[in-house]
Amino acid sequence: MQKINGPRYRWYILGLTMATYGLITGSARLCMPVLFKQISDDLGLSVVAIGTIWGMDPLAGVFIGLPGGLLADRFGVRRMLFVACILAGVFGAMRGLSVNFFTMALAMFLFGITVAATPSIVPKVTTQWFGGKQLGLTNALLNVAWGAGAMIATMFSATVFSPWLGGWRNVLFLYGAPPVLLGILWWFTGREPGKSELPGSELGVVPFRRAFSHVIRSKMVWLIGIINMTLWGASTGYIGYLPLYLRNIGWTPASADSAITVLMGVSTLGVIPMVLLAGRTSQKGVLLFSFAMLALSIALLPAVDTSGVWLLVVAGGFLRSGTFPILNVMVFETKEIGSTYAGTAIGLTSSIGMLGAFISPPLGNNLASFSQGMPLVFWGGLAALAMPFLLLLPSNRRQLTG
Repeated sequence: MQKINGPRYRWYILGLTMATYGLITGSARLCMPVLFKQISDDLGLSVVAIGTIWGMDPLAGVFIGLPGGLLADRFGVRRMLFVACILAGVFGAMRGLSVNFFTMALAMFLFGITVAATPSIVPKVTTQWFGGKQLGLTNALLNVAWGAGAMIATMFSATVFSPWLGGWRNVLFLYGAPPVLLGILWWFTGREPGKSELPGSELGVVPFRRAFSHVIRSKMVWLIGIINMTLWGASTGYIGYLPLYLRNIGWTPASADSAITVLMGVSTLGVIPMVLLAGRTSQKGVLLFSFAMLALSIALLPAVDTSGVWLLVVAGGFLRSGTFPILNVMVFETKEIGSTYAGTAIGLTSSIGMLGAFISPPLGNNLASFSQGMPLVFWGGLAALAMPFLLLLPSNRRQLTG
């Protein structure tokens, strides 16, 4: 194991952070969409009930996103990720004990408290240990890890793990184990960087009131939060509904699950190229293009045949892949945010984004009563709503202000 005081320790911390992001927000979270058919059949849940359950996770994020960032700035990443990982394992396994809509919704909410806090905490690691051009790359690698974890979950959970383990409940028990192990690793091998290891901004303990009052006045943070609300709302609804939609229009379970696995895969492949492109050209320009492609790739799905579905899944997934890390980097590069207030700032943008992710799935799923494709049209339109706000972003990173 990498020495805690070794010169390459920051790369070990990045690897541990990637594993945390990939196995919790990726695998343990994204196993649900492909298991929803089995869960709904077993518990007698409607499409709207499934959408509501899927929205309970981000609902928790509305309440925990900002406090999670504040706590990370106050007590440090190591302590916060230790607690988050342990609780994610426990609450994630609790989903397997659900017997009806209410118990599943409660378990998803509790699980969401820990999972939704993770995106508020882990990006702070990159601002602590890396700077300059490495900041964008390391944020991209976090999303690569998320995509890899999501691919494992969507590829194996329903068609391999469930038959092998004897049902969806045992699959959820299985996904509860890795987070606990990661929590132990954070406690015994994690640490905060010393002053000599800081890439740029000064690291220090920030009182809650000071951090909150400082970040809450940033127009840039609020603007990116609103953009996140449309992005997370469209993406969460789309990912949760896609396997059900494809099954309902006649695809086999294996093919429907493969579509979302491919979506996760091409999203993973596209992260680094899209982030590098944004770094070399214009962050704003890349984001405008990515959101346009996201909107079209979702809204046009009901109008195309099987080949068209695959084309839209692949093209849309690849071209929208850089949106999350690019927006995070823009927050970090905002004047007077940096590593000191990174947790609080990302926490605020995450809380706003989670509000969209909570409202969007049940609202979109309810439109399935009109037609199977109507939810997709709704989520495509929601993604397009971000574009007027994107136009308000500065075109050059040197113009970023708080």
